[in-house]
Amino acid sequence: MRGSAGALSHARRGVGALLVLLVTFPLYRLLDGRETGPAGRATLSILETYASLLWTGFAVTLIPGLLAGYLLAPDALGRWLAPLGRWLTAMPAAAFGAVAALASTALTAAFSLFVLDGKPNLIDAMSQLLHARYLAAGELAGPASPFAPFWHIQNTVLTPNGWVSHYPPGHIALLALGFRLGAVWLVGPLLQGMTVLLSCLAAERLLGENRVAVRLGTVFVALSPFMIGLAGAYMNHATAAAFGALAVYAAVRARDGSAWWSVLAGSAIGMVFATRPLTGVVIAVVAAGVWLLSREWLRDTSWRGVALRCAGVLSGAAPLLAALALYNHHFFGSPLRFGYDVALGPAARPGFHRDPWGNVYGPVEALAYTSSDLVALSLNLLETPLPAVALVGAFLLCAPRLSEGERIITTWALLPVVANFFYWHHGLWMGPRMLYEAGPPWALLTAGAATGLVHMVPVERHLTVGRRYSPRAALTASLLVAWFVGLAYLAPARLLSYGRDWLPSMRIEPPRTPHPSLVFVHGAWTGRIAMRLAGNGMRLDSLETALRRNSTCALHAFAAGYPDGFTGEDRAPFIDFEARAGRPSGHAPVEIAPDNWILVRSGEAMSPECAREIHADRNGVVDIAPMLWQGDLPGLPATGAMFVRDLGPEANAALIAAQPGRVPYVFFTPSPDREPVLVPYDQGIAAIWGQESLAASHVRIGPGVVHGPAAP
Repeated sequence: MRGSAGALSHARRGVGALLVLLVTFPLYRLLDGRETGPAGRATLSILETYASLLWTGFAVTLIPGLLAGYLLAPDALGRWLAPLGRWLTAMPAAAFGAVAALASTALTAAFSLFVLDGKPNLIDAMSQLLHARYLAAGELAGPASPFAPFWHIQNTVLTPNGWVSHYPPGHIALLALGFRLGAVWLVGPLLQGMTVLLSCLAAERLLGENRVAVRLGTVFVALSPFMIGLAGAYMNHATAAAFGALAVYAAVRARDGSAWWSVLAGSAIGMVFATRPLTGVVIAVVAAGVWLLSREWLRDTSWRGVALRCAGVLSGAAPLLAALALYNHHFFGSPLRFGYDVALGPAARPGFHRDPWGNVYGPVEALAYTSSDLVALSLNLLETPLPAVALVGAFLLCAPRLSEGERIITTWALLPVVANFFYWHHGLWMGPRMLYEAGPPWALLTAGAATGLVHMVPVERHLTVGRRYSPRAALTASLLVAWFVGLAYLAPARLLSYGRDWLPSMRIEPPRTPHPSLVFVHGAWTGRIAMRLAGNGMRLDSLETALRRNSTCALHAFAAGYPDGFTGEDRAPFIDFEARAGRPSGHAPVEIAPDNWILVRSGEAMSPECAREIHADRNGVVDIAPMLWQGDLPGLPATGAMFVRDLGPEANAALIAAQPGRVPYVFFTPSPDREPVLVPYDQGIAAIWGQESLAASHVRIGPGVVHGPAAP
């Protein structure tokens, strides 16, 4: 038994040392020179900035700490902080958690409404909001239509049974409920509040011996800009985090009391799995760990009690898992096939292989990306200049032992890191978002590590110069300064930075019309090509490869005949679909308008069709994705503007003819230095494509009447 305890102690210290190593040593630089494409280059660029901020700030915060060790009496900070600690712990956990949850909900709602203007800022959320609109209207999906290229967007897929987001439906169902209640903007803030409350309640039962850490950790979860940011941006991570916290709390209650709590734990696990499957597996293991790591409970509980709780988890999860299986079978052809597979192919699955974009993901890349995730989490979790993950690592390394609750929360924090080591996607959008669901336990661990290290450090030491020095006062002061600077200044600054001039196109206000209309949005040439291909069935991994490894003009010619338009002597041009990172030799990007790039082969002569497309984009482009979910949608009642992609006057004419009850308009940028404007269709098309193109399309627009070629 003693040998087993010793081995576990060594393992825990090894984990602590590894965490410190992954944060303090720039292992993310292993990505340099690897075949990781734009993702690897972007990660390196971001991490160089993050590491500089983190360690410069850390050095600065040491200064007041070192001075405090000299200038303050050894017990001064302890005496000053004692009343605050008593006040924090006097309030019951439920009341404290509820107050923190309400505050965090309000902050998240304010961020969403006033910084993001109530809009998502990533295509992931846009595609799910789009699908949620259909669910809210009583439809399982949008229609599969021959006109799909006009409104198809990334992260959606066309199936024989409809047009859906490629994400599982758990979060989408909550967004649909938000639409039904007329307050979809409130879904993310409420989920954030739920995460705060349940994290507090779970921690109170797991860390009852350190209630100061529980209260402090709850404040960290509530004020974390990382947690607030993604929840306010409509991301499905917020649903996974909230129900993950519920699963852990219910598992703890099932351990401490009635086995019926395990049914709730199972339902929560099912909801996480129906939102983010890999996270669902992780949370299931964490919930099991609540029981397996509770040695006294295991010793005192009969096999019947354990079996009852396992059965409760299965019965709670079964309805949601069955519903998800039916959903997958209906849209994707198999209960076990997810939309990820349909959209991205088998390369989307975990493991070491080339990812859907052709980048290599092996053990070295996994180590480098894990290091980048933990460095980013160290900064973004609280925006403090004190590296949170390194602090936790130091605690695991130095603590003589961990309590039962500390072991469980450490498992809750570390398992997502381990799972993501084997997963190819590591995004740093508004923080290391693949670790978002681990945000609550990392916040709780940070608080616990800080209080634990403070108690481990000596109160005072005698220096050789004859003066007394207080290491404990120095550490406490450094922590207080870091947290104050982070939470009072750097965290609000980080959240505000997501507004202003950062991605303003994501917050564009869609134009309104007083009557049913078709608003043709003029986007980028590469977008027109991509959605012609995707709208006709090309998988996203193939599409991304085609865009990256072929000249835009060659791909334009290919898209014109895809999938079955090449017959006789009209042969398809050669297109490179080899899944490799980067561009092929002899190809270079060319900017044809601000932030609008195409790929050109060396010495390539543009065909008249390609020259026409380039000319159409000369003044700038507008992305349709941020507007699409906010207007009328195909298959739903006509009430106002339906936003559709401008595919050129000839293609547009067919859609106009198929929608005789809608008046067409164009939304475009009339010159590079102007904001987009809404104009009548003939005026806009003539300005973009030329008067000759308008005449060639045979579209004649009269008062409320549109004539054109017959719809296919």
